[in-house]
Amino acid sequence: MTQSPRPWSLRKRLTWRVVLLVLSGWIATIVLAAVAMDHEMNEMFDQELMALVETTVSYLDTSEGAGIPRALGVETSNGERVLRILSPDQTVAPAPWAPLATDGFHDAAGWRILRRTAEGSVIEVAHSTGWRREEMFEAAEAFLYLAIPLVLLLLFGLRRFVAQTTAPVTALASAVAGRRPDDLSPVGSGGLPQELRPLAEAFDGYLARIGTLRKAERDFVANAAHELRTPLAALRGRLELSSDPDALAAVDTVDALTRRVERLLQLARLEAGVGIGRGPSDLLRILRLLIDDLRPTGRHPIRFDDSDLDQLIVPNDADALAILLRNLLENALEHGTGEVRMRLAPNAMLTIENPTTRDSLPLERFERGEGSDGLGLGLSIIDAMADAMHVPMTRTVKDGRVRYELHFALHQPERLPA
Repeated sequence: MTQSPRPWSLRKRLTWRVVLLVLSGWIATIVLAAVAMDHEMNEMFDQELMALVETTVSYLDTSEGAGIPRALGVETSNGERVLRILSPDQTVAPAPWAPLATDGFHDAAGWRILRRTAEGSVIEVAHSTGWRREEMFEAAEAFLYLAIPLVLLLLFGLRRFVAQTTAPVTALASAVAGRRPDDLSPVGSGGLPQELRPLAEAFDGYLARIGTLRKAERDFVANAAHELRTPLAALRGRLELSSDPDALAAVDTVDALTRRVERLLQLARLEAGVGIGRGPSDLLRILRLLIDDLRPTGRHPIRFDDSDLDQLIVPNDADALAILLRNLLENALEHGTGEVRMRLAPNAMLTIENPTTRDSLPLERFERGEGSDGLGLGLSIIDAMADAMHVPMTRTVKDGRVRYELHFALHQPERLPA
């Protein structure tokens, strides 16, 4: 089984990539700054050694007497900086580096040394390279600590800026997701950034192509169904006038074909949004007329409970009601396997129930029920008509029975102003 890819957030990905990019640049800057700082600090420390040597030479020039015992072998308490004055007549403790033969800067193991000969004495000053490195690292750490508030500021600021920047994407997605299935109007690119305009324009073009195809399909079905009605009526008339038994037997086939053409025409009109008028209408009277028309040719008996009502006025168009209810009854007779039971309650709730061998109803267009010779258009017309008339409808299949419940509204007469 192929697993679907994990969802990812454009906002989070953009935020973290910008943060990582800035951090990488900042770390690279720190590294380069540390290299440059190491070079500059070494020059500064060398200048300090030279200044210390010059100061010591000046001290030797101005001092009285040959021996300077307090200046011999001077070194700091931590052993990181050393000053030695070597005199021919004095004994000095050995240094942590090997004896040097020439003046100038020298690099020994762990030490940076400057040697100078003056006034018959040798002056050696040195810095521990570990101490120098420690000072450089402390300066680099200061730069690194400065990056922490920058990162926090970036995380806070980028989340807000990215959220504001991607808000048009969220708004566009919400506008598309909140549309009705039959809404093919353009989304429009007004107010969108340049990066999103091609997407909105492409989506509008896609909707326009779908609308054109749907209109062409509706026009074809409507025109074909309309053009077939007259020839079928003429054919039925000729067959009824014929004395040939086979011709008379074909009348039922022509009637079935006529009903299918009528359903195609109804479906085309519904999808085009025409054919829905306004009431009021007598729902009870329409039901009785339909039952009387379908009973003689129905595959199963119809039992109707009218709750002893004389009439039931609803605010719906009579033709639209007839189309909806006729398709419901024909669907029950074609797809059911037994008696069709109908009940009209005083609160205008209509129930249609009959047995079936199916676990579910044919919900797709042109899907046939078991034993049915129809084209499966009835349910499409029922759903479209109920939605167009704003009649709530529920459909359930349970315990071998299919049940429809339609909740019509009661007609409220208009009150005349007093």
